[in-house]
Amino acid sequence: MEIHTLGPTATDSYAAARTYNQRVWQGQATIVGHPSFESILTNLNAYQGAQLVIPAAFKSPTLHASWGDVHYALLNQLTLCDCFMTKLDPLVVVQRLDADNQIGYTHAATAQLLKRLVQRVTVQTAASKYLAYQAYQENQAAYVLTNEKNVTLTHNERQLARLTPSMVWCVYQIN
Repeated sequence: MEIHTLGPTATDSYAAARTYNQRVWQGQATIVGHPSFESILTNLNAYQGAQLVIPAAFKSPTLHASWGDVHYALLNQLTLCDCFMTKLDPLVVVQRLDADNQIGYTHAATAQLLKRLVQRVTVQTAASKYLAYQAYQENQAAYVLTNEKNVTLTHNERQLARLTPSMVWCVYQIN
């Protein structure tokens, strides 16, 4: 069995797929990490017979869709077969103290959360919180909301918030 989800291995989605693989397939399934959920959802025919693990918080600015939109739009291609819950790796909001912009990076699903935690931030989204941290570093942005494990604070940065949410994961059979 193949389980398709968001990669790389540092993402919460990949960790959730590992948990599901252990629980249901005794670690015998192959997890395939993709650069984005959009790349999976727009190529479902290539993955027939496999499974998809996707968070209930899924949101895509590219597809202009949330999890509910995808769930109903793809009823013929995806069959919901299981759900489970995990704790996410801790999330942090980091501020770069010498940034001369109000740009903040995160995943689309956590964009509203970043806006609630940081006033007057201009949010840029990435396909994963891992990639959001890479963009924050590369572009010398002012803020990032990412997984704590992605971050190594420098003297130029401070942590503004730390959150430990749970997530509901949906498992689909790809028809």
